[in-house]
Amino acid sequence: MKFLGFNVSSKLTGFSLCLMVGILLWACSGQDKKQENTLPETKICSMIFIDKSVSVNVDKGFANEKYTKIINDLVEKNIRGKGDKLIVYFIHENTAKAKVAEVISRTEMDETDGANANDSEALKTEFSLDLSREKSIFKQLVVKQLNARNASSSNENTDILASLELIDKEAARGYDVKVYYLSDMVESMKGEHRRDFHKNPPVDDAAAVGWAREDASNLKASLNNLTSIQVFVAKPFEPTASTRVNNPAVSAYWERLFAELGVSTEVEEL
Repeated sequence: MKFLGFNVSSKLTGFSLCLMVGILLWACSGQDKKQENTLPETKICSMIFIDKSVSVNVDKGFANEKYTKIINDLVEKNIRGKGDKLIVYFIHENTAKAKVAEVISRTEMDETDGANANDSEALKTEFSLDLSREKSIFKQLVVKQLNARNASSSNENTDILASLELIDKEAARGYDVKVYYLSDMVESMKGEHRRDFHKNPPVDDAAAVGWAREDASNLKASLNNLTSIQVFVAKPFEPTASTRVNNPAVSAYWERLFAELGVSTEVEEL
């Protein structure tokens, strides 16, 4: 007779047949376990957009301290090991071409299967130390970009909408994308179908929502991968800033825009 594709003699004893079944089940379970252990983990891509337009000054004081802490926290949380990525862009007139840094974690945990308790613990400690050193380098790199000055004429405009296509491309690559805007979120671009919130800000939430719907309808066709991204906004304003300085309708515009573009989680302000 045949058993699972193998020829089995009818003279096999019950014990032999049970033994063969046991071996086959053990082999199958071993394969399943191996496949389970080798399944790829979704990697995180942290995208940091640092506003370098004239309306945002982070040289010192509250904004610098706030942004430095956010950078340190996000690197600590999102860089977990080999494959996790961090990209930094400047926000100004030419945001789409303003990538200033991109780094990928290379720290990898060595295989602990078969290692005794002491060796396993040593490998974990070594991984933790290596990852900590790598995170420290990443933090310094981003903070350096935070403190870099933009003295060119590109600081006269703010193209935040250009970041959307950049985000969409990373999400299309299969990353778990987390987006951090270190910005006042005041879009300021000239031209048809563009927004200039410096000259013509939304006066209330109703206006902001209307503009967001209109802009989203023009953008949807080219943005197909934003559903699962997470968006975090950190404005440079102190908690006591007036609504004239920190216009809540601007926040309403971005919250509605991302929702209209299919982002499933709410924008979180840090």
